[in-house]
Amino acid sequence: MELEFLGHGCVILYAEQRTLLIDPYESGQFAGKMAYRPIDVACDYVVCSHDHADHAAVHTVDAALVHDGRVGPFAIGRTALWHDEAGGRRRGGSVDALRIDTRSSSVLYLADVGESPRADLVAQHRGVDVLLIPVGGFYTIGAAQAWEWIERIGPKVAIPVHYRTEACHLPIRDHVPFSGWCDGAVIWNSHRIHVEKLCPNRLILTPRLA
Repeated sequence: MELEFLGHGCVILYAEQRTLLIDPYESGQFAGKMAYRPIDVACDYVVCSHDHADHAAVHTVDAALVHDGRVGPFAIGRTALWHDEAGGRRRGGSVDALRIDTRSSSVLYLADVGESPRADLVAQHRGVDVLLIPVGGFYTIGAAQAWEWIERIGPKVAIPVHYRTEACHLPIRDHVPFSGWCDGAVIWNSHRIHVEKLCPNRLILTPRLA
């Protein structure tokens, strides 16, 4: 499996000549604060963790919308999480953590999770290959809770998403408060990451996309 970070919470997975897009945004959303370039990659399937505009712009891509189950090489499962520590009352209800498995790799995408890890989810996903985790705070968990998730889940690698960059001007933090706690952080200089070739117990920082 290969993985590519497109910006904000949007990631595309490649496996066996098929592609799965997770949580598409729309370029120019929120009065231009979402300044990532338009999503222009070809994809077979698209899946959304929740229906907020910056995670569910399915009209911007030409792909089959899927919910769960098996599509091509991807097996998709969902687990509901709160968008905040107040049972979703502050940030609009719940989001779904997405677990995607192929024959060779597993990915857990935590979407806009706003709560600390629950024992049932930790037991279910302990040791997943890749954990995609929001770190920007305000709308989601921030640096401290993100590290709590990483320590409890114990992924092979963790990749932060949903943080401020030169192309995202929402009121969230950049990755520095999060990545500053990790001496072994690696900047991945290619857009696409080959999951099976990643070194265990590392934090991968994806390129800052414009």
